[in-house]
Amino acid sequence: MKNQRQILTRILSGVTSVLWVGMACFTISFSAAFASNGTGDIKQIPDQPYGEYLAGLHAAIHNDLRAAADFHEKALVLDPDNQMILRKSFTIFIADGRYGPALKVAHKLTEFDISNSMIQMFLFLEQLEAGNHDAALLNLENMGNAGVYGLFKPFFQSWVLLSQGKSEKAEEVVRALLEQKGFDDFKKFHAGLLYDFIGKTQLAEKFYSESLVVPGALSLRTVESYGILLRRLGRDQDAHQLYENYIEKAPDNVRLKRALYDLENDIEARSFITSEKDAVAEIFYTAANFLMQDDIRMPAITYLRFANFLKDDFYIADYLLGQIFEADKFYDGAMEGYGKIPFEHALYFRAKLQMAWVLEKMDRLDEAIDAMSRLSRKFPKEREILGSLGDINRMNSRFEAAEKAYSLYIEGISDIQERHWSIFYTRGIVREQNKKWDLAEADFLKALELRPDQPQVLNYLAYSWVDMGINIDKATVMLERAVELRPYDGYIVDSLGWAMYRLGDMPKAVEYLEKAVLLQTDDWAINDHLGDAYWAIGRKNEARFQWRHALSLKPDEDLIAKIKIKIRDGKK
Repeated sequence: MKNQRQILTRILSGVTSVLWVGMACFTISFSAAFASNGTGDIKQIPDQPYGEYLAGLHAAIHNDLRAAADFHEKALVLDPDNQMILRKSFTIFIADGRYGPALKVAHKLTEFDISNSMIQMFLFLEQLEAGNHDAALLNLENMGNAGVYGLFKPFFQSWVLLSQGKSEKAEEVVRALLEQKGFDDFKKFHAGLLYDFIGKTQLAEKFYSESLVVPGALSLRTVESYGILLRRLGRDQDAHQLYENYIEKAPDNVRLKRALYDLENDIEARSFITSEKDAVAEIFYTAANFLMQDDIRMPAITYLRFANFLKDDFYIADYLLGQIFEADKFYDGAMEGYGKIPFEHALYFRAKLQMAWVLEKMDRLDEAIDAMSRLSRKFPKEREILGSLGDINRMNSRFEAAEKAYSLYIEGISDIQERHWSIFYTRGIVREQNKKWDLAEADFLKALELRPDQPQVLNYLAYSWVDMGINIDKATVMLERAVELRPYDGYIVDSLGWAMYRLGDMPKAVEYLEKAVLLQTDDWAINDHLGDAYWAIGRKNEARFQWRHALSLKPDEDLIAKIKIKIRDGKK
């Protein structure tokens, strides 16, 4: 049986994903762009919008929402009443944050009487944002009750009723929803927000605390709101314990750290719900978070855009949008989302760091490194940026700069602990790549001192020894342990096979190397190793096959000639 979160995720995604179904239907859409002339010949209809429409669909499929929206706007200029284009345009305009064009399309579709519940929900938001509460309630009546609407609508209605001064009626709606089974963490969190807003703090605390104990609950936002309530009630000690409990579970969470810092420095804690618009935006943000737990992106984008429509300064929604767009390789959108985070916000540093990484993904490496360097100077206490500077230089083969950044990171560690094994390991890699073996070996040994059975470190150090022809016996023991820990890691199995090759145990070498090739089929080095082992036991045709395959997998430039010689002359 599926748990409640899985069921809710399917409901949330189903409502909006249906709006994206047509984006891959090029054949159907394309056929509308042409007509027969009666003789069987096909000719393109002049002055029609289908070129722009198809280009827009292509851009949307490739996650370039900006270009997709541009093309759909052009298509609608050519054919403003085309219902097919109107339906697709609505979704794309929302995804790109073009609320004005989206509203025009929504009203046009309503005039054609082909509106759906999603469009009615957006028209509800239009009226809510304008303060037209009676009209907003009318739009709610026009929304369906199926799926997610049955969950959203009661909360929407209750907040509109509150804004009209009808508190008792609003509570009645929420109580009725809470009596229904399912989605307890979602319902109790948002019930807590409502009771918190109207000053019924005992009920608010009850629902916040109950929401936190629901298995799989989205606890971060609940912890933030619960902590703010406790502080307003003068219960700073309880709030402190609440924050510490969750920071222990998520030690890198900057928002909880900021909440704890504000408490310890007597900085006022302000509720993030100040109006009905904030509350409805929060519902959409919660829904998007549910979806992103399962990496369901397009529907999450729609909900986050709805949230931003009501709340301009909803920075956690902007940050989540940036993350989604970055994952979708829509880098302009990612930069826009991250770029909205203001300096005073807890996510500012992380947003700026991610913007630098996005620049690197856009092949603007020097700008990315410059951005990280400036961020490091601006936040000298944030050691993470040094690790990022090391990583970005290492990934781009700038090993000297990477080593310098990692070394600065290590020098700033006052108390070296087990968790720091990775920084020594990574610095060891760049030192090895930079032909500084003695220093690299010392880093690998330090990493193993901190975490003795770490399979990546065991593999890298032992393979290096094997490749240099030193400490073979010790390396073999280490590699056997690494394979025991990671039996399905092709690279580690390859290392053990290569150790066997170096020891002269060719049957064992072939056994491990054949397994490694099956586990990691597209690595040139593993195929090259297997070719060497085959040659050593007289399987020469198979050896040449493996070497040719290795050559097809684009090995390092300086090794191509060597492999070609082996294919021609065999292994000397």
